[in-house]
Amino acid sequence: MNDFNYTDYSEMMRDARRGLEREREELEEKVADLNNFLKMMEVTDEILAERDRVQQEVEALREQLQESNEREAKLEMQLKEMQKLSASVAGKASQDEVLKALSTFVKKSKQKRLEKRVAVKEMVLELANANSIVFPEDVATLLDALDDERPEPKVVNVSGNYNDIHDNREIRV
Repeated sequence: MNDFNYTDYSEMMRDARRGLEREREELEEKVADLNNFLKMMEVTDEILAERDRVQQEVEALREQLQESNEREAKLEMQLKEMQKLSASVAGKASQDEVLKALSTFVKKSKQKRLEKRVAVKEMVLELANANSIVFPEDVATLLDALDDERPEPKVVNVSGNYNDIHDNREIRV
């Protein structure tokens, strides 16, 4: 009977060993899979970080483009104003005629937006300096104040009943 127990015991040991080896192989495969997933997560993190960096770069480039467009628009506006001014003084006019044209241009420019008024002031001063024009005091004062900021008038509309808003039955003092 001892042989029988020994043989059964040997067989059980071999089965157990095979089962443990199979389980070890499965665990090694799981470890390899987990390592692959971890590597994939690292690569994904790198890709996301690169995407964030590229997005920041794109945003910076957008801001630069917007600033460039604004500068271009300002320069175009200055060019148009200079062309208007040049057209009004074209043809070798006398200094009095140039002064009168500049004065008229400055007076008409009072109604324009601040950016245009600033550009007009710069152009008129440059043109006057280039042609040695001295402005009379009233035109010089008008020209000095041309680029002053003037707040836009605000329109406030009020509708409804004051009592509806407060719903007070009595007034306390």
